[in-house]
This record gives sequence, C-alpha cells and structure tokens, in this order.
Amino acid sequence: MRYADWLSSASTTSFDPYYSEQTLRFAPRDGDVLVGPGDVTARPASCGVLLESARAGASLTVCGIDRATALACFGALDGVRTVAEARAASGAGTAAWELFVARTFGTFSFAPLVLSDLERRVSHAEIVRFPGSPYEIVREYWDNMGDVRARIDAADDVVSTVERFSTFLCELNVVAHVGASGESFYRPASPVVGKDGTAPGVFWQTPSVTEETPEGVRFVSGPRVGAAPIGGERFQGLLAQSVADQASLAPARELEENGEKWGRVVTARADTDEHAAPWFCPPRPFSDAHLAAIRVALAAAREAARTGRRAEGVRCAASVHWRLVRLHPFTSGNQSVAMSLVNGVLREACGAGLPHLVLDHLALRLTLSAYESVFERAVDAWLLADENPVRRAFELAARRRRLFAFLESLATVPEGDLPGFLADRSADAALAFL
Repeated sequence: MRYADWLSSASTTSFDPYYSEQTLRFAPRDGDVLVGPGDVTARPASCGVLLESARAGASLTVCGIDRATALACFGALDGVRTVAEARAASGAGTAAWELFVARTFGTFSFAPLVLSDLERRVSHAEIVRFPGSPYEIVREYWDNMGDVRARIDAADDVVSTVERFSTFLCELNVVAHVGASGESFYRPASPVVGKDGTAPGVFWQTPSVTEETPEGVRFVSGPRVGAAPIGGERFQGLLAQSVADQASLAPARELEENGEKWGRVVTARADTDEHAAPWFCPPRPFSDAHLAAIRVALAAAREAARTGRRAEGVRCAASVHWRLVRLHPFTSGNQSVAMSLVNGVLREACGAGLPHLVLDHLALRLTLSAYESVFERAVDAWLLADENPVRRAFELAARRRRLFAFLESLATVPEGDLPGFLADRSADAALAFL
C-alpha cells in the first residue's frame, strides 16, 4: 500500500495536505554547498543528456542541456564552492545551471552540510508522518520546526499557569509559520489555508455549525477535520477491537473528559461536497478549562520524563497529544505544535522523538484511554534512539515500507487465515499499532 493510499480515505479532496507524494520539496540556496556522487556518466539523449550513477543508484534524462554542460556543472560541485560560486565556475550560464540543479538536486546533487545542520537542530524523522528522503521536506518548514524545538527546550515555567501556557502555545504557532526571525514563511498545505488563509498565534474560536435535514446532516460552516477511518475497514476494525473501543467506528460520536466536551465526529455533507463523509468538529468555544487540562498533562509529562519515570511520561504525553489535537486551537499548524511538545517529552524520557505517523487521525476517533494504548504501541514500534542520523533514517524508512506492505497484505487475507497471518507478521503488525 502506497503512503498516499494510507491517507486517501482521510481526505475528501485530491489536494495533498499531508505531503504524501514522494517528491522533491527541499530547495537549495545560493549559499549552500552542493556535492555530486562522484561517479556520474553522461551520454547524449534525444532531448538532452542521460545521467547515470551507481553510487546514487539512479538514472535520469535531463532535457535541455547537453553532455558537455552537464559534466561542467558536475565538475563545479567540488564540495567547497557555494551554489553561487559553482554556477559561475561551471560556465554553463544561469538558465542552464538552474535547469541542471532543478532536475538533479536530491538525486544526483546533494546538500549534506545543510541537511546535517538542520538534522542537528531537529531530526527530520520527528517532523514528518513517515520518514523518507529528507529532500521531500519543505525547507522553511524544517527551519521553523528547529526554531520551535529550540523554544520548547529553552522553556522553563510556561506550564505554571494557564495564562503562561496559552501565550506559549500561541508563540509556538507563530514560530511554526514564520520562524524565530519572523521571515521564514511556511504555508501549510491545508485546505483551510487555501480557502481562508491562516492567522498564526490567534486562537480559532469559530464554532462548527451543522443542521439536520431530510437528506442527512448538513455541514453549514466553521472548522472541520477529515475523520474518515484510514488504512481500510479491516485494519480499523482490528485496531478498535484491540483497544476495546469499537464505538470509534461509529458514524457519529461525542467525547467528554472530566465534564468537558472534547469534540464530536459527525457524518455530514457541505453544499460544496460531493457526498457525505465523517468529519471531526472541535469543541467550540473552548475555555481555560480545556487549556488547563492540557497544561496539567504537559506539566506531569515533563516532570515524569525529568525524573526517569518513562512509562508515566509516555502516558501523559499521549494525553497532551489527544487533547491538543482534538482542541484544534489554530487554523493551521496544530499537529506540528502538538507533536513538537510531545517529542520534547519523549526525547527526555526515551532518548528520541516519534514521527507524526497518523496519530492525530486516531486521536479524533478514539477515547483517551484507548488512544493512550495506541500511543504507547507507537512509541514501542517507531521510536528509534540512534545517534547516527543516517542509520536512523534508513531504518525508519525500512519500517515504513514494511508497514505499507503489511497493510496491503492485510486487506486481502481470507478471514480464516487472519489469526495465522497476524501471528506470522507480528513485528509488522506492531508498526500498525496492532
């Protein structure tokens, strides 16, 4: 099962808010130092040049430049020159150079020093759903998440009062969008951003409005998050059964904790929708009591992590994530802030943080206790405290491939063979929180 297929039922649009397509998004800058694999061969092709490299494990046709130009560009990538200096040294001209970089970057030309600096600030494995190539990450997003981590690591008394915590949340949301400098602009790939824009650091108190009609529930206005069960019906059924929360598959559900409402799932259709689908409507208006519950959970998580109580720290981190995801306090950047806070706890408690996975989607469906169980499983299966960033990246990418292969097989196994299949593939099943 492809990454995009895993998420396909979580979105009712072809727009890709999860960056699920494995494509180049990281853009080099003039001050970066690029390197090539060192063994590139170039042969004339019908539209330009055919490049091949055993070290890069790649073959690529670049149209619009000839063999001599390609070799001159690669020759200028000496591991010392900046992009601007290499462009001048190649003699290829601006247009040809830009075409060369646009087509080869991330496959035949790389920026290891830049990636190393970014990885040192915050691991790319902790800011994406499922780790793959770091060149798939929008650079501004990675920059800003490094700033968010720095703010979190430096924070001391931000959970002492609801007011301090509220201010801190808003500050993190601003940094996620524009960086610590205020000039690193990142536009989240979210439908609500495309429709209504974003308001960094401003709490979104607009209520979700629905109405009953003879044709079913109509979604009128306000915030909504896609809540369709992901991964297929069989996977969702097994997951719900494993945490004793079969009601998580219901077409409508509202959850409360300690007398406070924490949002509802409703199957509804807006006038612009093709068909009805499950949506999550966050609690509105949310109050200081909601923020206080998150603050208390975060304070407990940080204290448990600081004093070496790993299991308690993980459970409290799960509570933070469940509540903050369901609160959905901002128009965008909610999951980035939520997982940054959670990973701050996990790094101290466990030595590393988690990929985002699809934990936010599961938080919209499951009760808190059921979600805590799933979150603990995710920590056991996906948290990898390896100080070698390359080895960690390769291992997590391998786990991602195993997960999707498992899900693809799971969907086709005959019902009678299912117990044996799950027993034989228990390690892969764990990657799916089963």
